[in-house]
Order: sequence, then structure tokens, then C-alpha cells
Amino acid sequence: MEVNGGEDQYEETSEWFVKYLNRQGDWLEKTRGNLMVAATVIAGMSFQVMVNPPGGVWQSDICSSGDQPGTAPVCKAKAGTSVLEHESSKRGLYLGMVISSTVSFSASMSLILLVISGLRLRNRMIMAILVTFMVLAVLCISAAFFFAVALVQYDDDKIIYILIVYVGFWIVFPVGLFVSFVVVVVHVDGGLLDGCCQ
Repeated sequence: MEVNGGEDQYEETSEWFVKYLNRQGDWLEKTRGNLMVAATVIAGMSFQVMVNPPGGVWQSDICSSGDQPGTAPVCKAKAGTSVLEHESSKRGLYLGMVISSTVSFSASMSLILLVISGLRLRNRMIMAILVTFMVLAVLCISAAFFFAVALVQYDDDKIIYILIVYVGFWIVFPVGLFVSFVVVVVHVDGGLLDGCCQ
């Protein structure tokens, strides 16, 4: 029975993981400009959805005159505010769009600040934060697209089916990427599982 075999394999796996992280750091250094472009585009899309929402904005105040003399008119919609914000049946979709656009915009702007801050991207913590912000920005802008389409569609069965397929894709695809990443990291050169379970 070999006692040091498991330790040697664990050290080899650890060395491989350090090399892998260094390669990822090199990749991030080389793609700094691409990260900036992607984050800027996503931030622009998120901003555009908020200032020009689906369904448009009210062009003028919609006010009902007071029923009694001396009462001020009641305005239900102010000029420049979203039309669909006041639609009670679509309020949940509108809030989902606002939340996902806000998170996407914030993640993109944070990523831009991190990239231009001058911090070394080879730092594992910075790299993990950058990847997390980019994944969050992409998933949230995808959610904002879903909410925007759902807001403006009129109960068409084909569009509902397309949206269901779209949501399914954005659930399966990221999970598949994550699983494939874990499989690659865990099963390289005998893997972490083989090293720890012997």
C-alpha cells in the first residue's frame, strides 16, 4: 500500500490548478479591452431599457378634473413616466424588468470600474469578481429582455411558447457551462476526487 501516492497526486492536481488560474489571469489580461466593450454594451442596453421602456412613456399628464369645486385635479399618469408602469395586470413584469435592468447596469458599471482601476487581473479574487459581475450582467440583461417582450406581447400562444423556450435555454445553458467547468477542474490528471478519496 502506497501512503504518499495520494499526496503526490494531490500536489500534482494543486499545481495544475495554480497553472490553470495563472492561464485564466493571462487570458483576462489579454481580454481587458473585450471585457470593457462587453460591459459597456450591456450597460448601454440596460440604460436604454430604463429611459425608453417598452410601451413608451406618457406624452402629457392624464388628469381627471376634481368632481367638487375647489378640489385639485388628480393625475394618474405624469408626462415622461412609463405607460406600462400604471397597468395593474403587467405591474409584476414591469418590476421584474426594472430590477433586472438595474442589476445588469450596476454589475456592468462595477466591472468597468474594476477593469480601469489598474488592479492586476491575475489576482484570483479580482478574477472571480470580474467573472461573477460579467455572468450577472449577462443573465440579468437576458432577464430584462424576457420581461420587455412579455410586457408588450398580447397573449399570443406562439410568443408565449418562444418565451418558455427562451427561459429554458437561459436555465440549461449556464448550468451546463458550470457543470462542464466543474468536470474539467475535478477530473484533470486523475482529478481532485481521486486524490482525496484514496
